[in-house]
Amino acid sequence: MDGGNIDEVKQLLVKLAVIAEQIDTRSRGALQRIDASANTLDQSARRWIAGADGFTRAVLDSIGTQARDSIAGATRRALDPVDTQLRQSAEAAKWAADALSEQRKLLTQAQRSVVHKGLLALLLGSLLAAAGSGWVAWRSMHRTALGDELVQAVRSGVIVRCPDSLSLCVRLGDHPHRSGNRGEYLEVQPRRPAR
Repeated sequence: MDGGNIDEVKQLLVKLAVIAEQIDTRSRGALQRIDASANTLDQSARRWIAGADGFTRAVLDSIGTQARDSIAGATRRALDPVDTQLRQSAEAAKWAADALSEQRKLLTQAQRSVVHKGLLALLLGSLLAAAGSGWVAWRSMHRTALGDELVQAVRSGVIVRCPDSLSLCVRLGDHPHRSGNRGEYLEVQPRRPAR
């Protein structure tokens, strides 16, 4: 769930809370008015009962009880859907809050995983860069050493341009020595300085 959806859920929860508060306030007001009406009716009935004979008292008692019972029953029936709706809204709000909490936990875990993987990738990249730099330096040193040896061989006259062609010639010496596992190389003998 992205940030926009979370904001929409939060706004919906706030609206539901406001609606629930308004319905609760109205319900309390309606119950207070009904109770006041019932009390007024009760008081009126008592006045009539006090001034009338036994039959009138019994009739008024019966009417008052029936009126109170019918008002209370009608009020309960009228408020039952509101109560059900309020409970459903509260359950939906709790579910949304639980879902947001779970998503926050999952997001936190994902962020930690990304950070750990990023650090590991940086460490591996650094090690590879250091190893590559070391290898390049090592190769460069060996090439430089070989280049120095070739320059020294040309200066000393061990490698020269052949007198009868444009090819390079190598001085092998009087008794050439073979090298390699199968003797496939002949060692170049350096020019000995004159004494």
